[in-house]
Amino acid sequence: MKKYKYKNLTKDYLKRAAYRYLEKYATSEANLIFILTRKADKIIAEDEKQSDNREHVTEWVKEITASCVKSNLVNDRLYAEAKVNSFLNAGNSLAIMKNKLRAKGVPTEIISDVINVVSLKKPNINMQSCIKYARKRRFGPFRTRSIQETTEKKEQGAMARAGFSYAESHKVLKGSREELEDILYENQ
Repeated sequence: MKKYKYKNLTKDYLKRAAYRYLEKYATSEANLIFILTRKADKIIAEDEKQSDNREHVTEWVKEITASCVKSNLVNDRLYAEAKVNSFLNAGNSLAIMKNKLRAKGVPTEIISDVINVVSLKKPNINMQSCIKYARKRRFGPFRTRSIQETTEKKEQGAMARAGFSYAESHKVLKGSREELEDILYENQ
């Protein structure tokens, strides 16, 4: 494995690393802290001379992250809204969305607010996501291959693991394609 030579671990180095990361990716405040801390730990592990900076790293990372939040480069609410829209388009259930956002360090009150706003705009959003998931995975009426003896059980299990209730997944798997597409495109 190739070892890279790092520059000195300084506050400016971490600040530049944060800006480079933010040029490419949107992220939450907690995830940016995690990314910068991991980068600093990797540098310290590779170069023993840098271990003097270990006590300053936490302070630097907090200052850099606070600066990014203050300048609105990192905004947990905007990040959560964008991710929820992306998850909805991908056919993720509300439960999976909450877990993914929680894993990225978005505060639970922001997650709840964003999910509530989306649910008020589209009351049957989880059902629409269930239909999108079934269509993407070619389950139920979207199936293209012949049905086997265990196919319906497997599809039901996959939808349960994806966070959809039994009632939602049963309705999707037993529904007609036209009926499901009407539900999917009713608010558009």
